[in-house]
Amino acid sequence: MDPTLAAKWYGISTVQPAGVAILICCVILTLVVRRNWAIFPLVILLMAIPSAQRFIVADLDLTFIRLVVLTGFLRVFIRREYTDFTFQLPDKVIILWAIWAIIAYTMLRDGFSGLITRTGYMFEVVGCYFLARIYLKDMFDLRRLIGLLGIASIPMVGVFLFERFNGRNIFAEFGGVPERTLIRNGRLRCQGPFTHPIMAGVFWANVVPWLGAMWFTKAIPRTALAVYIICILGIIMNTASSTPVMALIFAVIGFSFYYLRRYMSYARWGLVALVLSLHMIMDKPVWHLIARMNVVGGSTGWHRYHLMDKAVANFWEWWAIGTESTAHWGMGLEDVTNQYVLEGVRAGILGLGLYVFLLGSIFWILGKAMRGANSKTELIILWASGTMLFANVAGFFAVSYFGQTEVAFFLFLGTSVSLATTAIETRRAKIREHLKSEDTPAAAPSPERGVVLNTEPLSRARPDGPRLNNHR
Repeated sequence: MDPTLAAKWYGISTVQPAGVAILICCVILTLVVRRNWAIFPLVILLMAIPSAQRFIVADLDLTFIRLVVLTGFLRVFIRREYTDFTFQLPDKVIILWAIWAIIAYTMLRDGFSGLITRTGYMFEVVGCYFLARIYLKDMFDLRRLIGLLGIASIPMVGVFLFERFNGRNIFAEFGGVPERTLIRNGRLRCQGPFTHPIMAGVFWANVVPWLGAMWFTKAIPRTALAVYIICILGIIMNTASSTPVMALIFAVIGFSFYYLRRYMSYARWGLVALVLSLHMIMDKPVWHLIARMNVVGGSTGWHRYHLMDKAVANFWEWWAIGTESTAHWGMGLEDVTNQYVLEGVRAGILGLGLYVFLLGSIFWILGKAMRGANSKTELIILWASGTMLFANVAGFFAVSYFGQTEVAFFLFLGTSVSLATTAIETRRAKIREHLKSEDTPAAAPSPERGVVLNTEPLSRARPDGPRLNNHR
């Protein structure tokens, strides 16, 4: 990935009339629609507008995404829609990660501009995470989200096919994407409104595990799901990139382990043993395996291996608060195509550790929810959330996110934590009601505010579900 392709739009007002019209619509809809749909204008903006669209006001980089996130929090506080929010371990970790990342980046860049830049970035990604925590709370919210993304994939595959056959990106009018489609080894790499073909493919690949969950639970008609899956596969294939294809492969592997979920502890320790064994018997480090991956042809696996190798060799350069540049590590290594290396480069070993801890804490809360799942439907959806996270954790060795794909990833993380939290709270409420009914059989039930008690299959439940929060 060429980092200058996206970086050249930073700090420059890039506004197009159609983009402003879409922004205004998204802002208004965020404020006025029902709570169940409040985050969807942000999702639409992520899919429809290149992230280069922004206003620069007094050196503040006000991207369209940040403006809609700000509008979302304005709604949250005006309508007091945070009252049923409960802090979980991932919520605390992500705040610590954001705070340290801002501090480290400010010291690294040695100035007020570094503080402003990193704070704006954290507001964008962490803000999306918490908006998802507030508005995407349960299985019914997820079904609406996946339905929206599935419907959006239909015109989007048309956009990618147009780009594939014409070699021109119609979203270039907005800025942030090249007018002429990128070509590698004679293959057109379509990207639509996304900052890079890989970012486009990964965004849509992240949706696939939840589509699988909808398929097995019959929450969405399978005919519609088949259309959505075909469209998403069409988008991914037209990016001509190995990373999204590998994300799909990891998603399929992760989902298939659902039938072996009782043996996951053996699988995890077996994987650790395998990696350590390979590292000891291989002539080169185990991460050299990345150099051998080439799914669609023309992949830069050796670059990714070389980057990891140099990150290890230069550990004492970046371990404290990161480093300003990796260009001197080797030719082309200013392009940090590894999320873990990028976190270390940005915020040192503590920043990397907190990021890994964040991902681990989400696995932990999903596992906790699955151990006490209230229904098979809930279990499959939670497993799909873990599969989505697993595909990203594995893919981070070969890619680092930027643009709207990074923002969408944190939105998906917040959704996963919300699904797990609701499942845990529902389980606890049932236990309390059961104990209360044993003590006072005639007493009327008094479930907690904000907890969804419906656990019947999504296909047989009402679209919005029988919620106890009337204002939802």
